[in-house]
Amino acid sequence: MTVLLTDGSSSSYSATEPRRHLDWPAMVVQRLPDAPKNLITAGVFGGSVEWRTEKMTPGDSQNALRTKNDREDTRACLNAELTGKLNGGSAAPQSDVLRAVATASQQIGKYKKVPKTVVIATDGLSNTGCADLRGADIGDHSVIPALVEGCQAELPKLDSSYTVQFVGLGNVAPGWPDIKTPQRTWLIDLWKQMCTAMKATCLDPTAEAPKTADASSVTLADDAEVRMPGMTKTPGNPTVLTLPASILFNSDSSTLEPRAQEAMGSVLKEIAALKYTRIVVNGHTDSTHTPEHNRQLSKRRASAVVKVLRDHGVTPATARWYASTRPACTPEYKKGVPDPVAMACNRRVEIVVYT
Repeated sequence: MTVLLTDGSSSSYSATEPRRHLDWPAMVVQRLPDAPKNLITAGVFGGSVEWRTEKMTPGDSQNALRTKNDREDTRACLNAELTGKLNGGSAAPQSDVLRAVATASQQIGKYKKVPKTVVIATDGLSNTGCADLRGADIGDHSVIPALVEGCQAELPKLDSSYTVQFVGLGNVAPGWPDIKTPQRTWLIDLWKQMCTAMKATCLDPTAEAPKTADASSVTLADDAEVRMPGMTKTPGNPTVLTLPASILFNSDSSTLEPRAQEAMGSVLKEIAALKYTRIVVNGHTDSTHTPEHNRQLSKRRASAVVKVLRDHGVTPATARWYASTRPACTPEYKKGVPDPVAMACNRRVEIVVYT
């Protein structure tokens, strides 16, 4: 049994030229096993799966050439079915990678001890369900176990008869915000740990980039964007450089991680281009912990950034800490439920450059 799934969400289509889409079908059909009597099903997913081929079995005979041709025809047919759906536009709004795997397991779960393979080609950017990454600290590997634990109720219950592989992780179509190597590595780690928690046989996820293909006609769903964390600049006097906490620190930590080097390098270049008179570094947290805990955390984080600036000759630079008293995004709770997107927005360090 083999299930082939391709991502049909909006990030699979060029943001500047929607008639171009990522050629996920070519990526999955090349992984179709050359196994006799292999029952195949294939679909495109967004918030749910639309099956394009309910069941297909490649021909198998004693004639090796005929068998080879039949399997090539099967791949061509599957590619055409999946591409035809992508050519018509993006799948239902939202992208739920975990739900796609769960739906695949429901499709073939009745075949108890038969070896089952699920290949899913996706950028990995879920924006709904328990694996909604819009408020996740993408890049901070320390938060992944909590994300996996939070999905326990929605994880498909698989076993060693299933082999699961995610391919193409961290690749979005042209025009979408760039996903840098540390973020792509984080996505690979996330989906590897998700797969392991399903109890399946997990092949290492890949980040190979798919080619692009032309679509005949396209209608894009109004999909929510999973933003990659990065520095934002608000010009003026003062100029404010805002860094999400996730690109500097691990969760609840004030130790600058190696991934912070790139962000701090960008900060130093921006400061060097300004005729500054003084710099103030403001530390901010969300409201998850106690006010005193947050005050101390925001103080240590702001001080850590100040130290880097001073080590590079940027003076005068002073630290201030505000804990959760100056949120950038509100409300953090909606009807008593925490909003992870707002909370991620509030976990930040602001570098205020006066000129």
